[in-house]
Amino acid sequence: MSKLTTPRVQAKLALTTVGTIKDVMISYDQADEDITKKLREKMVGEGIRAWLETEDIMSGADIFARIGQAVVDSSIFMFVMSRESVQSKICQDQLALAYVSNKSILPVALLPNQELLNLMDNGMRLELAGFEWFTLSTESLADNLKDITNKVFKLLEEIKEKENKGNTAKPETNVKSRRMLNRSISRKFSEKESKLFLEDGIAYWARSFGKSVNVAWERFRGQILTDFKEDFDKTFGEDDTEWLLAILHRELDISTEEMVNKDNYTEFCTIDDQVRPLWMRIQDQARESYAMREVFKMDSSVRVQAIENLGKFKSATVIDALRDLLSDKDPNVQAVAIISLARTGANDDKTVKYVMQCLHSRDRIVREASCLSLGVMKATVAIEKLVDLWRNDIISNVREAALAALRRIGGDKADEAIRVTTVLEKEIRHLKTS
Repeated sequence: MSKLTTPRVQAKLALTTVGTIKDVMISYDQADEDITKKLREKMVGEGIRAWLETEDIMSGADIFARIGQAVVDSSIFMFVMSRESVQSKICQDQLALAYVSNKSILPVALLPNQELLNLMDNGMRLELAGFEWFTLSTESLADNLKDITNKVFKLLEEIKEKENKGNTAKPETNVKSRRMLNRSISRKFSEKESKLFLEDGIAYWARSFGKSVNVAWERFRGQILTDFKEDFDKTFGEDDTEWLLAILHRELDISTEEMVNKDNYTEFCTIDDQVRPLWMRIQDQARESYAMREVFKMDSSVRVQAIENLGKFKSATVIDALRDLLSDKDPNVQAVAIISLARTGANDDKTVKYVMQCLHSRDRIVREASCLSLGVMKATVAIEKLVDLWRNDIISNVREAALAALRRIGGDKADEAIRVTTVLEKEIRHLKTS
């Protein structure tokens, strides 16, 4: 009797039937192929369905498409971390997709943690911060493989238990409730700083702004940059700090008077009916934003799979993060986010409002995508602006997209706008030829 047919393994195989193509998708760099294969062999020998590119991709297959789909379909994303893999654009893309699609992430370190952290970019450090890291070394290979395999079984048990209860959320994967940075990843706090970083959002507001109901954005911005200066500098750097502050500005729904409303701020700090520390929420926001930007930018190796599979992992968190991408500096990323929002089926007031703001973009692709997405969203509030673009935009593709959107929205108001403009165009042509 082979190992895979023993009663013990049969029981484990039954346990891991969780409705996905594979239990584990392994992301790695080819420089680490030998030890990664040993890791996969150990898991397969224990009855775990582990997906590895070199073993599971058929010749002639679209490699990036298959890898991206494996990330989406697997229950657990295992990242084998080495000097090469943590600096690999492809591995970063895969990790970001795993994060966005709400997978259980299992980091496996081939080098000391701090050495790996020093090689990572901001996004990777943040995405991996809330997870337990495992060590894999040739010196303690048997013990390390056993520890990793046991963790996989534990995660699979939790996943199956949640699925049996009708809850499709994976353990340790609620993007907005992942833990703050581990002390090994963040700097050490002084006693005063610890109090500040663990202080809930309402207490922070009261101490910083007293009983004020509204605070000027510039004052709010200056306060958090002062209080968390070293951590903004060390964790994000100047450029990313400004980018994240722009996202925070949008997330807090700043008024036209550039005021931060206390209620909006409290809503931002509240997760699962619990008010969290402000710095925790800023980090949560950063993780989401980094992952979404990595997944949806034009050079992403998994962008197509991310868009095609939005229906599998769309959530309020994903929709929020896509909305945040509408303020990205890259118009291509903005356009992809607009299209992706339409594909999620989101048509709430906030989403429609943000997409409508993109109608004023200088980039014609962004304007065109905005028109078509508003049509898909049946955004009746956008009819007037769509009519204006149809009649006045200098780019014919944008005008055609605006008309297509109006026709898709339909209803008396849109139909009347189309009729009036069509009649006027006919009259003008008649005057030209008469």
